[in-house]
Amino acid sequence: PGAVYVDEELGDWDLGQCYSELASEMLEQTDGQMDALVLGVDTGNAATHLSRALKARHPSLKVVGVEPSNSAIGEQSIANPLARRWLCEDIGRAYAPRALSAGSIDMWIQVSDNVAYSMARRLIQGGIFAGPSAGASVAAAHMYAMSASLQREQRVVVIIGDTARNYGDTLLSDDWMLAHDLLDSRMLDELQRKQHDQYRAASIEDLQLPAAVTVAESDSMGVAISLMAENDFSQVPVTGSGRRLIGYLTLSAAQTLIDNGTATRSMPVRQFMLRFAGQATRAPSTDSLQRGGGAAAAMAGNTSARRQYWLITPETPLSELARFFETHSVAFVTDASRKFCLGIATKQDLITFLARRHTLKY
Repeated sequence: PGAVYVDEELGDWDLGQCYSELASEMLEQTDGQMDALVLGVDTGNAATHLSRALKARHPSLKVVGVEPSNSAIGEQSIANPLARRWLCEDIGRAYAPRALSAGSIDMWIQVSDNVAYSMARRLIQGGIFAGPSAGASVAAAHMYAMSASLQREQRVVVIIGDTARNYGDTLLSDDWMLAHDLLDSRMLDELQRKQHDQYRAASIEDLQLPAAVTVAESDSMGVAISLMAENDFSQVPVTGSGRRLIGYLTLSAAQTLIDNGTATRSMPVRQFMLRFAGQATRAPSTDSLQRGGGAAAAMAGNTSARRQYWLITPETPLSELARFFETHSVAFVTDASRKFCLGIATKQDLITFLARRHTLKY
């Protein structure tokens, strides 16, 4: 009782005066020369009222609406509640909003998340602290200018509708951008060069890792679990004859196997370990089991699960290790012949190294 529900899409709000004043300000700042207006569309209020106010004074003005790829606001205007979601916030809908007046938009341009976020990063580099939807609008303006073959004297006005201030964990995070494949090739190259400079050609050897603690494949599951628990390890390398590294066992997987009765503490590790196989290329990862949604099922019974072994040695550059950690959490360091496990490297080791070098940035 007494609550007020504000629905921007109803179209019942008297927004004409507000956007008329904004239109006057835009014309004043552009000396009355506007050939096109590019803006992101969400509720449709800004697009409807600005188009109406500006075209009343400049009938030839072209209004370009911007929405994410897979949005359904544009020309088709077909409601699609099952449309794939997009990462670019504040623009786009799975249906055409009621507040959007027919004919307000002369041309629609859809922009992918990759293009929107990459352009936002470029705007930030240029001194404009813009967010993803702003990146989408600027990218769309460029697309429009190219397609319309505009002349140098013609002017396209772009409304930048958000700021990067609220995107500290996404747009402004290199790790997040990499994880979601939102950097274009040039920015990806720039980031890799920055990482290389950050580590100054240091290698794994400079991490000063302690000697690796291992278990033999003939050791019992109970011995392996106790060893990991005592040393606060999440995984342990497993060695075979001649102490050669042949695989690993994770604590979470081992405990699951014991709990569901698939294994007992007296059974040998070799029956449940994850074995490395194939030609070594780079570093082995321990994430494959944990991502599999059921480590017990992956290693149950007498079947030895096998994954590709990726080689990483004391001579491996830290810049390469950092790229490896973009998709993996732990790497086993071996000699070049892949015979012996020399240490275990984690992301925390990289952070500690950077702190020692006084290059850690917050």
